[in-house]
Amino acid sequence: RETTEASSATPTINTDNTDIHTITALAANITSFTTNLSGTPTDGQSLIIRIKDNATARTIAWGASFASRGATLPTTTVISKYLYVGLIWNADASTWDCIATAQEA
Repeated sequence: RETTEASSATPTINTDNTDIHTITALAANITSFTTNLSGTPTDGQSLIIRIKDNATARTIAWGASFASRGATLPTTTVISKYLYVGLIWNADASTWDCIATAQEA
């Protein structure tokens, strides 16, 4: 299950409807992934976020719903390269825990 959007400073992700959310041409800095985050995840549920900018590096702010655990949440994109962020829902902490990141070579 994939959801896609071209660009947003506050991406819209409903975790009840997606396993991977793709941003295809990010044209603004992301000010918060938490703002338009919705859904009722279950403990251990996974979510992948895939981001590609529009040939300009963009900053990323995650917000209170995300935590670095095992891997550090990235804070910027690399020009025209895919960025993958692997997350697992932590019901005890009520956060999406970052467990992996990968940057296109």
